[in-house]
Amino acid sequence: MGLSYTEMLNCTWLEFDYYQAGHTRRLERGWDEVRHLISSMYNSSGFVKSKVSAKDIMKLPMLDKVVVKVPRRIPASKVNQLLKAMG
Repeated sequence: MGLSYTEMLNCTWLEFDYYQAGHTRRLERGWDEVRHLISSMYNSSGFVKSKVSAKDIMKLPMLDKVVVKVPRRIPASKVNQLLKAMG
């Protein structure tokens, strides 16, 4: 993951979770590049009539699964409280 032993011992569980998620994403990006190369070589070979997408070659859950995030709004009372505190 790119962490030394002392860095690993000195980080919190949340920091370690961030490092692990980033490492997993870097690995999946590498596999994404590989599956795109495979599909482009297959499609440009000229021996097949059907086209193959990169998602047909290999499934990558972190990249292929669409996650819809709904932002949470700050309540108006909290905004007014912060504005009063600012002056």
